[in-house]
Amino acid sequence: MINQTYDFKDMTTVIGDNETGKSTILAFIKYMLFGFENATTSNQNYNPLDLKRYGGEILLSHEGKEIQIERVKILRSGKPSFSCEMTDGETVQVIDEATWRDFIRPLNAKVFSEIYSVTQDNLQISTVKDYNAERLDEEWRMSATTGTVALFDQIQLLSRTRDDIFTTTRATKKPLNQALADITAVKEAIDKKTTEEAALLPLMARNDVLSQEIAKCRDAQEKLDDEINQSKHRLSYLSEYQEYRQLQSQDLTNILSSEEADNLRQKHGLHEKYSQELAALNQKISENTVALEKLETPKNQFLKNAKTTARLDQVKLAYPQAISAEQQIKQLTFSKQYLIIAVISLILMGISFLIKPLLVILFLIVSIVMFGLQVKTSRIVQAKLAKNQAVLSDFDIEVAYFSDWLPEDCLTIADKIAALTNLDKEVQELKLLLSRYDQRETIEKMTALQALDNAIFEELPDIDTAPKLLARWAQQSRDLLRLTRLKEQLSAIFDLATVFNGNKEQMLVDQKIAEKAKASTELNSLIDEHARNLAVINQQKTDTTLADLSAKLARKKEGLRDYLVDFATKSAEIRLIEAVMMSLSSETLPDILKRASSLFGHLTNQTWREIYLEKEILWVENSRQQSLRLIDLSTGTRDQLQLALRLAFIQSKHQDFPIFLDDNFLRFDSKRRLNFSNMLATIAKDRQVILLTSDQGLALETEGTISL
Repeated sequence: MINQTYDFKDMTTVIGDNETGKSTILAFIKYMLFGFENATTSNQNYNPLDLKRYGGEILLSHEGKEIQIERVKILRSGKPSFSCEMTDGETVQVIDEATWRDFIRPLNAKVFSEIYSVTQDNLQISTVKDYNAERLDEEWRMSATTGTVALFDQIQLLSRTRDDIFTTTRATKKPLNQALADITAVKEAIDKKTTEEAALLPLMARNDVLSQEIAKCRDAQEKLDDEINQSKHRLSYLSEYQEYRQLQSQDLTNILSSEEADNLRQKHGLHEKYSQELAALNQKISENTVALEKLETPKNQFLKNAKTTARLDQVKLAYPQAISAEQQIKQLTFSKQYLIIAVISLILMGISFLIKPLLVILFLIVSIVMFGLQVKTSRIVQAKLAKNQAVLSDFDIEVAYFSDWLPEDCLTIADKIAALTNLDKEVQELKLLLSRYDQRETIEKMTALQALDNAIFEELPDIDTAPKLLARWAQQSRDLLRLTRLKEQLSAIFDLATVFNGNKEQMLVDQKIAEKAKASTELNSLIDEHARNLAVINQQKTDTTLADLSAKLARKKEGLRDYLVDFATKSAEIRLIEAVMMSLSSETLPDILKRASSLFGHLTNQTWREIYLEKEILWVENSRQQSLRLIDLSTGTRDQLQLALRLAFIQSKHQDFPIFLDDNFLRFDSKRRLNFSNMLATIAKDRQVILLTSDQGLALETEGTISL
């Protein structure tokens, strides 16, 4: 259902065929009030098939307040949205979902579905064949008291699970009886094992003594092992100890201080660096000299002449004038348009002479005019040509200075400019090349380096012998460092104040190894005796030892305790629920039965007048004052009785909440359906009633009817 709006009156009947949306409307109202629910085995999925976004808005009225709720959900994407506004007169309050749930409490989704949504399914308790009379009475009484059979179902579940644990001592397969039998069997096995082990006590006592002796021997062996390992450890450092003594006997007084060694190393490094750089500079000077000699060609001498550079700069200034003069000469040389027009006119005149004399005169006039213009133009052109020829002559004089180095086929101004441009490029490249081979900077740098190197020789004349002196100093430094490290390492192993004798230490190790071998022989003898005794003891024992049996007994007792606790807990829960039901029955059931009797009589045209409880049995009395138990009623009558009990229960709670009825009268006859319709109209005077049905013939109010 998409984009639909419905207005519900105090008594509203929604009529529609199957699958027209009646149940969807009921689910929508539930979702708007209590939130969306995911589809489960007990909850039908009302998600739209073609839309991802669904939801809607509901407007409620309560005690003068207008409440507007909107919920929207997008399939499989995030939390549904919720907004709620409560209007009281001119005051508008926006509340969150937690506040809304507090406002509508004690109603929730479960109460809405099980109590205030009356359907054929939640009215139907069970078929008669599944129950005996007593059990049916008990279930109906509980349904009348609480509105649902949830507590009855809970008692049945608890009773089944409790009976699965224990019923009577004769039920040997019950877990509690099996645990008791297992404990008895384990205790008998423990008694038997205790008797068997009593006969082994002397041998076991001897084995305890042997165990203590074996432990002492092993302690003695471990002590010998420690002493042997310590001696071997010292002997493993004998070479380091000897090296330490040898270094200690040497004179390791340093010939240089650290500062002097650093200074000598630094000055020798600089001397080596300066020597390498001076050699490289000498090599560079030689290479540059050779390169400069190769560049001394006649053309290069001409190009590097300052006059050549000046003349090139001067002739470059004349490029634009020369190019312009050459272009104008070409244009003036080929400007003969007036003469061409005059010739064409004479030709056309000759052709027109045969056609019309008037055209002949016209073309003659044009020819004379064109010849006159040509003569006048020729005098102007000659003047301009002379002027431009002078510019080209001056440019050729400037270019003549470079004629020896220009190609012979340079006839046009563009060719000459191109050749001069190449020549200028060669001048620039030659200058760049000569600057690369300039010796002045290299000679100055070599002179400075030579001065720095001479200063080192003045400070340290024997600078060339520095590597040998530094090598001796480095070796002495390493020996001193090695001596220090050996002292730190060996001080934890040897007493360095006394001399360590390696031969004497080795003899002591050999002696202790012999003692260990003798002790091992004695230990093996004790172990063999202990093993023989243990074999005798184990031979008389079974695989299950007394300790295993004791542990098994403890586990069985723990399991028995769990069964007892579980059994007692479920029994207590059953008694507690039954006590609560008894209390509710005594307090609320009389009022509910009174209300239900009135409703039931109205439904059945007073065929049944009273519902009453006697000795925990629910009875129904008819107009002839005959009383029947529930099991004796017809199916339709039981439906009408259950409806009366549900409506009476709702009325007794005094909750101002609508009642929703969804096709719960399917087994009513036509007359009782009419009574049902009139009864709903009466109830609608006190609370809102919404009936959803597919029965088109049901007598209903016209104003409050919605047809789907």
